[in-house]
Amino acid sequence: MAGMPCPTVKRPETPCFLILAHDGEDADRAARLRAEHLDGHLRHVEAHWRRYVTAGPIRAPGAARITGSSFLVLSETETDARALMDADPYFTCGLYDRVEVYAQTLAIGEYLGGKTWDSVDALRPLAAGGGRRRQDAP
Repeated sequence: MAGMPCPTVKRPETPCFLILAHDGEDADRAARLRAEHLDGHLRHVEAHWRRYVTAGPIRAPGAARITGSSFLVLSETETDARALMDADPYFTCGLYDRVEVYAQTLAIGEYLGGKTWDSVDALRPLAAGGGRRRQDAP
């Protein structure tokens, strides 16, 4: 696959949010809560599967123990993305000790089918300025 030209595709219209949910320090408690609420969590994500670009458990590199979850969620607003998460049994049971939410620009990848910019020259002013509106970001 390396060496294949990367097609340019239309930028997704729906905003995206990256949610990193970190388990608490008590690994045994986290494992127990995951097991107890797995069915409800899976029902929730399956019911809303079209809202997720991707989601899944996270671990330290090379480790077997799950230490949290990551979610890339399509949502018009951060408030709506948080509401989706707050309805997930993994969130309501107190599994996660800390949750971080970031606006995420979907710019390149298999999910998108390519890249969302026409040329590097169009990106230079945005990269140099740092601040940009969502619709300007690659």
